Amino acid sequence: MLQNFINGLYDFHFLQNALITSVVIGIVSGTVGCFIILRGMSLMGDAISHAVLPGVAISYILGINFFIGAIVFGLLASIIITFIKSNSVIKGDTAIGITFSSFLALGVILIGVANSSTDLFHILFGNILAV
Repeated sequence: MLQNFINGLYDFHFLQNALITSVVIGIVSGTVGCFIILRGMSLMGDAISHAVLPGVAISYILGINFFIGAIVFGLLASIIITFIKSNSVIKGDTAIGITFSSFLALGVILIGVANSSTDLFHILFGNILAV
């Protein structure tokens, strides 16, 4: 089985792209993750990744690029987290949790509202071989 994979790397360009992408994502995520843990913001990565869900759903409904919706809602979540932390007595992790759960719930509602023939979950979870 391993030999088939190695042979496939020479034969199929999409496997080369998938392997390179996986290695780069692994290196970058490990490096950024260390800094996030050291700053005491371990929930931030999870919160931002779930906070972009409504942006992706709205982008899908409007037929625009998913990256635009994800960036807008990711930045919006960061701004809301910072606003809650600086203007209340709530701790940072609590502000992250509030924002994370609110945006995730909004995303699930929007996915339920988007009646389409294409299942949005296929777009959200992706496929490394499609890179």
